[in-house]
Amino acid sequence: MTEFLDQICEPKGLIVAWQSSDLRGENRYRYAIGVVNPLDATFRYFRPGPEFSEHNQGRDYSETEALGYRGYPAFDRSQDLHTTGVMEALMRRLPPRTRSDFDAYAARFLLPPSRTLSDVTLLGRTEATLPSDGFSVVDPLDPTIDHCDLLLEVAGFRHYADKVSLTGGQSIGVIADPGNPFDRNAVEFRAGTAKFGNVNRLQAATFRHWLNVADVHARVERLNGTPARPRVFVLVTVRPRVNALAA
Repeated sequence: MTEFLDQICEPKGLIVAWQSSDLRGENRYRYAIGVVNPLDATFRYFRPGPEFSEHNQGRDYSETEALGYRGYPAFDRSQDLHTTGVMEALMRRLPPRTRSDFDAYAARFLLPPSRTLSDVTLLGRTEATLPSDGFSVVDPLDPTIDHCDLLLEVAGFRHYADKVSLTGGQSIGVIADPGNPFDRNAVEFRAGTAKFGNVNRLQAATFRHWLNVADVHARVERLNGTPARPRVFVLVTVRPRVNALAA
């Protein structure tokens, strides 16, 4: 029986990200290329220069263009702010709610068929990935929330897949990695003492906060993918930390 998410977080904002879809290439970095504001249904590109660099760990915008990035097809890159048809364009990345198999699609992300979820929640919980392009929609997560259930794909698992053995339902560790040379906010997943990947870097800062103020638990939900792209998804629960002294 499927265990659906109970405490489903409503995103306050969404990051549109892009990575090269060429699996033969070495650069699989996921670049943050713009932000969606659900309050006014707008999309704004991160422009070349300090703003883009700030959201991408100091990387230069020219890297994306060298990898083939030309902007999100529905949003003209010459225009910074897009104010019409934003949510409609992004929702076309998901099957319509009217499709007979929509509940089965939602169940892949542990979204219960009994809940009516907003468009922004559907985008944030599924990431709206397509096999035909390198775009995704990422919820950076709200650090002020301490009661949340999440299904997350482990970032970087392909580097560890042949070094660790995982099984469905296995409890795993969620550990801050302050010594990570690439990301001071890095958070890693461990099976025992063996690292097998990271929290998506666009969500890592919130996870670092949660690890300081809340109880964070995780288990392996499923393993799938292909030999060239092995994937693992974990179920994470975040709950208010119980103060043992209060008893």
